[in-house]
Amino acid sequence: MAIQVKPLTNTEVKAAKAVNKDLSLYDGGGLLLFVKLSGVKTWRLRYYHPSTKKRTTLTLGHYPRAFS
Repeated sequence: MAIQVKPLTNTEVKAAKAVNKDLSLYDGGGLLLFVKLSGVKTWRLRYYHPSTKKRTTLTLGHYPRAFS
């Protein structure tokens, strides 16, 4: 049976803080929010590479997204 994961809400993402070590909050389907001790929040995607069959992590960007 597959594990069911509840999607993260905007409130949960804003309130996420790393206390003693870096924190990973899973949103489901390989998407996760990585929170560093410094407070930086980064969206990452974990997937299996189609040709090598190895687990790969792709960094998508920071939260909240900064526009210049």
